[in-house]
Amino acid sequence: MRLLLALVLAYVPSATSLLKHTAGRAQALGRAREVTLSGVLFVSGEPQRNAQLVLRFPLQCRLDGEGGLSLSVKGTVENPGAVGEGTAGPALRLLQLSCPFLAHRGIPAAEAPQALRTAALAAGAEVDAAAGLSRFGDRVTYVLGAAGRDLSTPQLWLYKDNAAPARLIAQGGADLRLLQYGSPAAAEWFPRVIELWASGQLAARFEVLEAKGVRAATQEEEDDSRE
Repeated sequence: MRLLLALVLAYVPSATSLLKHTAGRAQALGRAREVTLSGVLFVSGEPQRNAQLVLRFPLQCRLDGEGGLSLSVKGTVENPGAVGEGTAGPALRLLQLSCPFLAHRGIPAAEAPQALRTAALAAGAEVDAAAGLSRFGDRVTYVLGAAGRDLSTPQLWLYKDNAAPARLIAQGGADLRLLQYGSPAAAEWFPRVIELWASGQLAARFEVLEAKGVRAATQEEEDDSRE
């Protein structure tokens, strides 16, 4: 019995299956076309500022903040991260890496998993090369692209309980972390905290305080039934 339990706990689905589940999470957003996440942005060496992360589906993200900050990314299925617009730095890198995993709603269901795969590959993570289990804080994650605890290799982490993106370690050492899903402040579907680490130091952090524009699929079904 213990051996069977160990095998069950150690079982890791294929990258294709996991990415399909990750892409399928977007159904919970219903027919939303744009979501605005308002909060505070920290960038290393700069004062904290109020900021808004605007997600226009699919694959368009804009980060505006006090002091004239204006950054944007517009991707495609073939190039989800695309080339960002705005001043290069940790905030733009955070936006480029996170956008495909936050704004993939609206991509045809058959293409969405491939868009996530392409985003991981663009960061250097060969998601089919290796797979395993790890822990991220107090939660279990699937790790795609690296074996064991090798954090020097680009890799994508997905939370085991809900298939949400958890972490993306990119080529060059950029470490994107998507934290605290399930918070009402971030409409439950989005991470409440998005961080970018570099060389073991926090380089940028966006904390969501309010979300606007999210209409859950269940709400839309109720509205449709009243019509």
